Amino acid sequence: MRRDNLELEEGLQAIADFRRDLSKTPPSEVDLERVEGLVQERLNAIGRALMAEVLEHADVKSPEVTVNGKKWGNRRESPGTYYFKFGEVKVERSIYSPAGGGPVAVPLELRLGLVEGRYSPQVARLVCRIAGIMTAEEGATLLGDAGVAMLSSSTLKRLPKAVAARWEAGRDEINDELRSQERVPAAAVTVQVGLDGVMVPMDGENAKPRGRKTDCPKAPRHETRYGPTSLKCEAMEDGLDGRAWHEASVGTLAFYDEDGTELRTVYLGRMPETRMATLADDLELELHQVLGQRPDLDIVFASDGDKHQWEILEQIALRLPSGATGKVRFLLDFFHAAEHLGDAAALVHGSGAPECEVAASGWMSTLKHIDDGADRVLKKLRYHRDQLATQAKRDSMQEIIDYLAGNNSAGRLCYAEARAANKPIGTGVTEAACKTVANTRLKRSGMRFEHHGGQTAMAFRTAHLSGRFPLLMSILVQTYAANVQSGTAA
Repeated sequence: MRRDNLELEEGLQAIADFRRDLSKTPPSEVDLERVEGLVQERLNAIGRALMAEVLEHADVKSPEVTVNGKKWGNRRESPGTYYFKFGEVKVERSIYSPAGGGPVAVPLELRLGLVEGRYSPQVARLVCRIAGIMTAEEGATLLGDAGVAMLSSSTLKRLPKAVAARWEAGRDEINDELRSQERVPAAAVTVQVGLDGVMVPMDGENAKPRGRKTDCPKAPRHETRYGPTSLKCEAMEDGLDGRAWHEASVGTLAFYDEDGTELRTVYLGRMPETRMATLADDLELELHQVLGQRPDLDIVFASDGDKHQWEILEQIALRLPSGATGKVRFLLDFFHAAEHLGDAAALVHGSGAPECEVAASGWMSTLKHIDDGADRVLKKLRYHRDQLATQAKRDSMQEIIDYLAGNNSAGRLCYAEARAANKPIGTGVTEAACKTVANTRLKRSGMRFEHHGGQTAMAFRTAHLSGRFPLLMSILVQTYAANVQSGTAA
């Protein structure tokens, strides 16, 4: 009897034995937790036996095979280990090599699209989702508790990095396909485009373990293990050699209906990189795809006041598709403007004084609700600047005035008009993205990430948050499959 048939028979016999034992157990003595575990074990055993049969059925036994038009011969058999939700399956499978030797082809793996030559698509999908949600150690514990795809924490670290490296290698084509499948919410009338920076802890490139400084940074681990991923790490160019903390970037495209209600958000995230170059490109491509479907959408470019971020958004605005007909607005995040008004009130009245809160609230209300509110507030601030007792306070007030006046000159403080049109005046979606994309996943106590490891977590996390993860994994899994034919037929 074939091994897989024997294992299946043993599994079925175990089920029969279980049912017999259960029938003899008094109802009052049934231990549900133990029983459920036994059922899971027996079902997993049957699943492994059936998957072994699937593997043998999909294998090739002919002397030669053709893989994507290339001929392979010199067939022999070799043991292989594969991983399914039911557990580990070992089989003997055919391997082939070209004339003259060299690398081998395993038709079984290529025909079935086994990810990284070992893992079923469903296991790979599960592991990559875990990478975006939790640590590898937590993932291993969760899978153990669930009784499915019970893999080690080292595998839960290694496999997503390999899949993400494959994504990076083909990111232009893969991301184009992802975007092409997106549909703008039918009720949307506005898209807000925002980006922000967020500091993340790095390790393994310009810092020793746990962030200790070094004058001799080592090469990125992902380059030596997985090959280059077309990433240019800011840690090499931001003047902070040997430091653990560098600025990653997060971008959002948030859709709103005519009442100003958020409908959906697309999330983007990149590990530290010079001038946020990749994220800026991705943000622009996302917007162009959106406007290709809905050229009538109004566009709100929003940021917190960082000069470089505004340069990126303004450049994107200059290159909008010619067919875009919606109104374009630039808005400084209202919360950041309000923070500056609070600081100004503290200079005038003293921090914590009742008059301070009253003044700040009044200026905020003027800025938010009156069409020329920015001009009115700036006039008041200039008056109070001249009344301040010390030069240091006058200088501090002037910095606040310069900040608000610069944004006002750029047309970024038109909050009353935006509110009347039910447009978002804050970057809460983008600020929240910094927390949900980066902080929650990458900034727990003691964490450090090398560039590709951090990008792996951010990439799968943003795909999950954007609702793109199932399609992404479907595309990635397909890249592992090949056209395998027995014999020499092409």
